[in-house]
Amino acid sequence: MSNHNKHKILNDPVYGFITIQHELSFDLMDHPHVQRLRRISQLGLSNLVYPGAVHNRFHHAIGALHLMQEAIAVLRAKGTEISDSEAEGACAAILLHDIGHGPFSHALEHSIVKGVHHEDISTLIMARLNDELNGALDTAIAIFNDHHPKKFLHQLVSSQLDMDRMDYLARDSFYSGVAEGKIGSERIIKMLDVNNNELVVEEKGIYSIEKFLMARRLMYWQVYLHRTVLCAEFMLMSALRRAKELAQSGKEVFTTPALSTFIHESLDRTKFFADDAILDQFCELDDSDVLCS
Repeated sequence: MSNHNKHKILNDPVYGFITIQHELSFDLMDHPHVQRLRRISQLGLSNLVYPGAVHNRFHHAIGALHLMQEAIAVLRAKGTEISDSEAEGACAAILLHDIGHGPFSHALEHSIVKGVHHEDISTLIMARLNDELNGALDTAIAIFNDHHPKKFLHQLVSSQLDMDRMDYLARDSFYSGVAEGKIGSERIIKMLDVNNNELVVEEKGIYSIEKFLMARRLMYWQVYLHRTVLCAEFMLMSALRRAKELAQSGKEVFTTPALSTFIHESLDRTKFFADDAILDQFCELDDSDVLCS
């Protein structure tokens, strides 16, 4: 881990200036596995319907990190005890929560390798990064996998009201231009608190939560499950499936080197977890491998 990183400031189109508070977060952002997220589209093929929806998983990871930093500051101000190492771990966990996504995000999640979810791959990659960083991600991994005693930290990463959902709604609404998805994330975060080790919302924040739930529902109707987007994604999945059938029957099929193994070999969950070399190749994959094959 670098010894010379300072607090970095990024200009985000959704939240404005974002300060990266922890050196660990900045070092992770600089890692090739995280930089790969720049080449993974956030919304798959939604840009065919919403031309502005060309943002990527890296944008989302940075936004979720920002919201996590804000949430931790609010909870601390309300008297919740969160140590510096726990804050650093929670920020690392949310920054890496989508690191296991493959090309076109959810659109091809089960087409590259059957039965392997991106959360499973995120866990594998985080373990690998932890080895590289000499255990610096121990707390982050415990929080991510809900093994940390402070349950509310995991709920900030993954729950019905987590920083992941809050950022993707705000960000996807912004880039798609679908105003119905806009939420008041700042207001919601200000209303967060902890009770009996669980993340809760103050009573006066109930209307903001209702709007959050309605915004999520409308975004699914108008963006995530748009019929044209679903048709395009189905066509892409069908093309990938046909390429696999041809390649595995001995026909010549051109692929990029990174995609070759996933096209020419029949991989399942067992094989994926048993061979580190397959994970190495997965970490080289991005949208361009599918588009260029």
